[in-house]
Amino acid sequence: MSPTMTPIRKLFACECATAALGAPVAAHHSAAAYIDTSIEITGATITNVVWANPHTIISFDVKEGERAGSWSAEAGSPSAQTRMGWNRNSLRPGDQVTLALFPARNGAKVGRLSHVIFADGKELLDSQSTRERPGQ
Repeated sequence: MSPTMTPIRKLFACECATAALGAPVAAHHSAAAYIDTSIEITGATITNVVWANPHTIISFDVKEGERAGSWSAEAGSPSAQTRMGWNRNSLRPGDQVTLALFPARNGAKVGRLSHVIFADGKELLDSQSTRERPGQ
């Protein structure tokens, strides 16, 4: 076997390198799926929190009103949420909260989280929230 690469092997190596380097860029998405104006959902009951990369997912039910149903909200990664004051136990199944989120353009009951307001008035912001952090 020759110690130099054949043109076919060079082409294959370049294709592999291009695919490997381009994958992380293609893997992430924009916020274009969400409306630019947030809505506030009151009376939400947390049903599940998935504290995992690449996004924390918060599932919740709304029992009354025009927004009644089961929803999911996408939040930042656990490391980004931790920098905002969150931890894996910040939201627990059964918690009653108000959530502000940017809803899906297609009308599905999903959205990008803006912030959570607890019954005692405490707020937790999402890592990509445009609101100022309380106390700042």
